[in-house]
Amino acid sequence: MRLRLFTAAFFACCLAAGSARADIYAKPSWQNLMKTMVRFNALDLSDTKLLDQYAIITECDLYKAYYNNDFKWEEVRHAIVNSIRKNIATYPIAYQYDTRLQLDRYDFASKLFRFTKKSTINNINSFDIYSVEGTGCGTASVTLLPRDFHAVLADPIYMQGLPLDEKDAEALLNQMTKDGNINRIIFVRFNLRIVYIDHMRKVALPGEVVHYEQSNAPNASWIRMDARLDSIDFYEDPQMTRLIYEFTL
Repeated sequence: MRLRLFTAAFFACCLAAGSARADIYAKPSWQNLMKTMVRFNALDLSDTKLLDQYAIITECDLYKAYYNNDFKWEEVRHAIVNSIRKNIATYPIAYQYDTRLQLDRYDFASKLFRFTKKSTINNINSFDIYSVEGTGCGTASVTLLPRDFHAVLADPIYMQGLPLDEKDAEALLNQMTKDGNINRIIFVRFNLRIVYIDHMRKVALPGEVVHYEQSNAPNASWIRMDARLDSIDFYEDPQMTRLIYEFTL
């Protein structure tokens, strides 16, 4: 009994606590996104096959250390479930999606620093926020959990450019010239908040093969997350420290 109590406490202390907080815009990662799915009840972790693969992603060190010991691994499973119950409210529900755009000529009539035709924000409602290759945990295999994560907005976004007055537009252009940014590249962060994730259902295939998928997904590796746009931040610099303009709905 002493040994069991000690190891359970030890496993609980070892559980990863490095994922992003729920109240900030998290950087997309496989670990963070799996925890988001758990928060929205999109994964049935009472299924030990899913729980084990969730552990590969979120608790790699414990998986490599204890998976081959049936009894210690059962304790790890219980510790993971208890950790979820304790920490689920901290799992991230908002994400940042970063990209680049290019500015065209300044439109003096409309007071708009337009985007180039190749850099438009026109009828955008889907963001491919993360795609996974490999497992990130040695040779462990993850075959049942999604690898492609897509955030989808209910309403598309339309922006022709940045609404800046002439003084601010000139200052921006002068700064770009000073920085050697002759292509007028700006750095953009979409701040997205997840509002719903449909749960993954077990699907039986011929030959006793089983996989899990959303009912509206094109394949088992694809996951749709319904989201809303909180804001779009436009920056001068790749470090995203010099804000040019913030767009909110």
